[in-house]
Amino acid sequence: MKKKANIMLLLYLTAVLLILAGCGNKPATDPGNAESAPNPTPSNGSSPSAPDAEKKETQEIEVGYVDSELTQVKTNKAEIEFSDSNEKYTQAFDAMQRSDDPDYISLWSDIGLESLEFHEADGGLTLNIHIPDEARLGSGGELLFLDTLKQTMFQFQEIQSIQLLVDGKESESLMGHVDLENPIVRGSE
Repeated sequence: MKKKANIMLLLYLTAVLLILAGCGNKPATDPGNAESAPNPTPSNGSSPSAPDAEKKETQEIEVGYVDSELTQVKTNKAEIEFSDSNEKYTQAFDAMQRSDDPDYISLWSDIGLESLEFHEADGGLTLNIHIPDEARLGSGGELLFLDTLKQTMFQFQEIQSIQLLVDGKESESLMGHVDLENPIVRGSE
């Protein structure tokens, strides 16, 4: 009899626990809206350990492109959002890779950015890129390619030089037509 009472008590407690678990504090969501309710701030006043979106800065920049005839550099405005200098320049690079306007052509759309690092001590920006065969241009295109990079990156006053690496190595030329300065120094644009 005692064994049967213990089993009944165990079943009763299990049922109560299941009911209580189902009544937990769940965020209310609208079935048509996939966003969940925001996480509350911890009571100790510290911020959550997730990246803090409030620290992001927004900046309008000018991005270098070429005209539809591929004869001259043109600039167009873009807005970037970043939390540190490396992200700032990565966002500028990303903006340089895309254009929705047929009057502004990106020569960088097929270029892969392997890594990017800004050196605050000397103002040097190192870009390690990958250039697939389909992105290679003739001598005129290669000059425009470099000009759009300088136009975009040298607008940031803190950048004093740009070191371009191709697949991790310094190169005398990006596409075999134009000598590449190692590094490209502000004022040479």
